Amino acid sequence: MTTVYAVYSESGGVGKTTTAISLAMAFALAGKETLLIDLDPRGASTDWFGIEPKEKGLHVGAILGNDDVDGWAEQLAVPSGWHEKLRVIPSDRSLSNREKDNSQGLELRLKESLQGVEADVVIIDCPNRQGGPLTLSALYAANAVIYAASPTQDGLKGVEGGRRSVAEFRRLRERQGANVTIEEAGIVLGNVGDTVMTRVAKEVIDQLRETDMLLTPIVPARVIVQESRMSGQWYGNYRKGEPVLTAYKEIAEKVAR
Repeated sequence: MTTVYAVYSESGGVGKTTTAISLAMAFALAGKETLLIDLDPRGASTDWFGIEPKEKGLHVGAILGNDDVDGWAEQLAVPSGWHEKLRVIPSDRSLSNREKDNSQGLELRLKESLQGVEADVVIIDCPNRQGGPLTLSALYAANAVIYAASPTQDGLKGVEGGRRSVAEFRRLRERQGANVTIEEAGIVLGNVGDTVMTRVAKEVIDQLRETDMLLTPIVPARVIVQESRMSGQWYGNYRKGEPVLTAYKEIAEKVAR
């Protein structure tokens, strides 16, 4: 059975893409067939992997732009180039056009495209937006939501907004008489300094702990992560990246269903 995780925050710059990619690699390294779907029009995951669609136009937007999409995820997935068990469905800037698309049933197409996908785990790198067709597509497709956060006010607000949106989605589905199965898997807190910590960072961490959803370990800040992202490399290839990868591996084990 395939488990689908939506990695979500309603704030940008809080480590959402780093969390999505790191968890995807952690699952792949654990021997699970893993698919990462870049559902963000900015294409941050796509850029980090340095990948292209199999053919022009065969990115995730093709799924949302068509009606009969059963099995398309398997067809559009391309090798990540980082690990043999990790594949990716790339994004494209044109995906933002789907935010204005009112086509009936659009929000169900991503879920339908996953029919028959050859993956144990699917990770969706969501856009940092409240509601809308893209976010709804991720929530309809997902079994669980993982919130990404940084030790900043934006990180906290992103989680709070994300949780409200998920709660609203659940209420909508319940009013429709649907069996709501999507769960909140927890909050991943990354880029945390393990030496000197600001007052704001301490307050944010305390508030995230109060939710009883903060997953441990907290992911430490390491410069190698951003350096690797800029160069399109996997930070896990470097000794300085080991503490970050180790943290994500432990988190992946805890959220595994």
